[in-house]
Amino acid sequence: MRSLHSPPMNRLGLALALGLLVTACSTPFVPHQRAMECNELCAQYIAMGNLQAAEDQCDLGLQFSPQYADLWVNKGVIAYNRGQEAKAKEYLIKALRLNQDQAQAYNNLGMIYMKEQGYGKAHDNFSRALRVNPDYLEARYNLALAFKALGEEEKARKELRTLLHVKPDIADAWAQLGQLDIDDGAWEEAIDNLSKATQLDPKFVSAWMALGNANMEAGKPCEAKDAFSSCIEADENFPQCRNNIIVAEKKCKLQDKALDDVKGRAAGAKTPEGEYSAALQARERGAVNDEERAYKRCLKYDGKFALCHFGLFEIFKNRSDEKNASVACKNFLKFANESEFGSQVATCKQYVSD
Repeated sequence: MRSLHSPPMNRLGLALALGLLVTACSTPFVPHQRAMECNELCAQYIAMGNLQAAEDQCDLGLQFSPQYADLWVNKGVIAYNRGQEAKAKEYLIKALRLNQDQAQAYNNLGMIYMKEQGYGKAHDNFSRALRVNPDYLEARYNLALAFKALGEEEKARKELRTLLHVKPDIADAWAQLGQLDIDDGAWEEAIDNLSKATQLDPKFVSAWMALGNANMEAGKPCEAKDAFSSCIEADENFPQCRNNIIVAEKKCKLQDKALDDVKGRAAGAKTPEGEYSAALQARERGAVNDEERAYKRCLKYDGKFALCHFGLFEIFKNRSDEKNASVACKNFLKFANESEFGSQVATCKQYVSD
């Protein structure tokens, strides 16, 4: 896969504790009414970005109920947003000492560990959050990211699928599935999942970027150009999409030229591009013999037409004709431009080396 990188797709932030009814051990803890009011005001100020007012409300609430874990969670969020991660962890751990069932404290601790690349600790905290509340969607999403970071892709997929069964309109989850597909070289699956992400969130820049990359790898430069164009519409200052759309547009024009050649062949003009297109049409019909003949006619017109060599390689490989498959593969590698046919070049190099 070409090394085209996108910004992180995880756009979720630390969770606020919004007046939850929490318990400590087996004895129900009922915070003071004023403490609950202060906690809600604290959360509102955090959402507004007014951290000083938020801190003032949390501190006031703690004067009424110093054992109210939700207030300590929100103090952790305030510290995190100020870049004070050590203090944030201190507050979150204090919240958990007061209430071992404070799911948001586990989730927030996990997110801090993710940032520190402590993926094992992050995994443990997200798992604990889900044991407290299996419907905690953000914790399940974050657990999927932790599995992905730990290299356990199937477990990551399972958590994302579970999340999407419950709430199918989470664009980030579809995008993460698409990125996992890209990592596996499953281009069509990646295109499907990333398309769902961008439909749900048309401003999702990194998803548009990944969708463009997947289309390029799948040999769909015109679709890739459209994706990169949408990426630029979402963020006109995003450099990767501006760079990649130039490559996609160039390849799209070449593809359009090939389609024009097909029309020319239909009118009687014999070209290698036309024969290649005829071979693809024969493949769609399942007419392997017609496909093979079209590739051979293609190479009569132009012996350097790389894709026709690759088409013959695929036919010979499927027949277990290793000798002719190897010859076709070597001919393809001789004439192919790796920047244009990256996945096919990789396939042939692997076949020849085996």
